[in-house]
Amino acid sequence: MIEMSGVRLLSYDPVRIVFGAGAIAALRAEADLHKISRLLVLCSPTRAALARKLIVPVADRCLGFCETAGQTMPRDAFDRIVGEIKRVNANGFIVIGGGSPIGLAKAAAATTGIPYIAIVTTYSGSEMAARWYIGTAEDRVDGESVAALPATAIYDPELTLDLPPAVSAASGMNAMAHAVESLYGIDTNPVVQSMAAEAVRLLGSSLPRIVQNPRDLAARTDALYAAWLAGNFRAKVGLEHAIAQRLRQWFNLDHARTHAIATPYAVGFNAAAAPEAMVRICRALGADDAARGLYELNVRLGLPTGLRAFGLKEGDIDKAVEVISAVKITHPRPVSKADLANVIGQAYAGAPPRF
Repeated sequence: MIEMSGVRLLSYDPVRIVFGAGAIAALRAEADLHKISRLLVLCSPTRAALARKLIVPVADRCLGFCETAGQTMPRDAFDRIVGEIKRVNANGFIVIGGGSPIGLAKAAAATTGIPYIAIVTTYSGSEMAARWYIGTAEDRVDGESVAALPATAIYDPELTLDLPPAVSAASGMNAMAHAVESLYGIDTNPVVQSMAAEAVRLLGSSLPRIVQNPRDLAARTDALYAAWLAGNFRAKVGLEHAIAQRLRQWFNLDHARTHAIATPYAVGFNAAAAPEAMVRICRALGADDAARGLYELNVRLGLPTGLRAFGLKEGDIDKAVEVISAVKITHPRPVSKADLANVIGQAYAGAPPRF
């Protein structure tokens, strides 16, 4: 790790990490490093003004903007991005934003093989996962490839100061989901557990401060660092991610809020089978019960606790059980369809977890 004017440069193969307040100043140097001389910029429509401001140092290399995104990584957005890359003969691109634009960027990079720089403005952690997909339900296409990862990820907490409190809270709880599942995933180890527990601690302390004062740079820095910890060392797909990912794909639910809602119930289901992980979560949150502590954190952050708040219908639960049961869930506790019905039913109603 190199300290440079307060910006930490972390070398992590295969993703280069630039972290700290003011880190965006490294953008041109990173483009030079990866020999990106003809680039496109990918962002969501809501981040278009920010994107135009941030790419000024490399504006002479910019061939255009793709202002497109979507919760479910729509195929038409993917086709538009790949088509533009080929049309202008870009040799790299920059993506600015959170999980949705970065998800599309990963799919585009895996398909075209060209490098990209991710300027991360939320806590989703998508940029550190080699898994990618486009489309929904039966039309979904996915894969896993190192080529999907950014050449450099830039984390500048100053760029998150204007992220609305409710969005920040939900995105932070998405990161929390990565952290807690990594504590009891079948591929966990002591190093991962230490980092995941630190992520839980930092998120548990910083997110309430962000909701109270969104301009708290120290809290934003802690949350962004925690999100990197949680995203970088995430476990294989567990119950929480199986629920959240499938529900948002099949029922068009908000990504981060679905993760936030599902996490306490998945943790409660696994509690008896993963006692050491529960102790770590309790210690990190200062709670007596891991699942209840996460549930109460959602309440404290002003997040909904039940899936019916997003339009999921009680009659959808059977279909939800069917599509989630098709996922290979790696877990300390086996999950039957009856278990899924219980967990999803509780998450639908939104009362405190009971297991």
